Amino acid sequence: MEILKRQKSWKLLNLEAVLRRHPENEAREYSFYKEQYMAQKKGHDGEVHVDRLWSELTIQSPYYLLHSYETNNHAGYSHQIDTIVLTPHFIWIIEIKNIGGRLDIDESKHQLIRTNQEGTIESFRNPLNQIKRHTEFISRKLRGMNINLPVESSVIIVSDYTIIGSIPKGHSIFHASGLQTELDKLFNNYRERRIPLNLFEKLKTELMHQHQRKEWKAKVNEAKLRKGVLCKNCEYKSRMFFEYGSFKCAKCGMKSKEAHLEALTDYRYLISEWISNRELREYLG
Repeated sequence: MEILKRQKSWKLLNLEAVLRRHPENEAREYSFYKEQYMAQKKGHDGEVHVDRLWSELTIQSPYYLLHSYETNNHAGYSHQIDTIVLTPHFIWIIEIKNIGGRLDIDESKHQLIRTNQEGTIESFRNPLNQIKRHTEFISRKLRGMNINLPVESSVIIVSDYTIIGSIPKGHSIFHASGLQTELDKLFNNYRERRIPLNLFEKLKTELMHQHQRKEWKAKVNEAKLRKGVLCKNCEYKSRMFFEYGSFKCAKCGMKSKEAHLEALTDYRYLISEWISNRELREYLG
């Protein structure tokens, strides 16, 4: 059962608002935000792709899926976990990577090396370090609740065309198409281990209770942001004006009574969650 649905991160939502509101003629700054947005969107799209696979799987016990799980540890630092699979037999921490080319992990240098088709080499953050940190956090939580449950972790590579090269032994990294096989392996390994269902439900409730999304805000010059209600039909290139109870696009003629809601969402992400009557009228035009 999916009890926590996939959500866009605050960073992705914020960058979407930036691209709607930041003038494109400020080419250098716009390109900077566009690059960040594309990286965030690619990662989110990969996660959504893997999420769709779960509906086709055969799962051998009661289970809960927690996607886009976020919480803070005892030191106040955030844990952002792509997916947690919670079963009475084990917990599975999943990190999802939507990266093409050939991937090699140098454990001694703690880096992921990607070689693309042109032979260009790039370095990325090592996902094994990420899931190790998450696994240790969840394991500490279990010990604190006196729950004896194995915690496993894997990195899922979205595209089957990505070549998984040199990987340190003892780590689970596989293509998304292998999800059913890897899930079956875990059930086979831990079939004899099982916590009572009341403890299983208690753990689920505790994890959901501590879920807390981390906000992120781009550093933008508010004076440069485009004001007004922008037309979605025109890809936010043109501005709408208020006429007889609706907003109407000056370019394509589209009318909407609710187009201002997206404009206010942009204001909340980029400027403030509070707005006065005067600021509202000035912002919406």
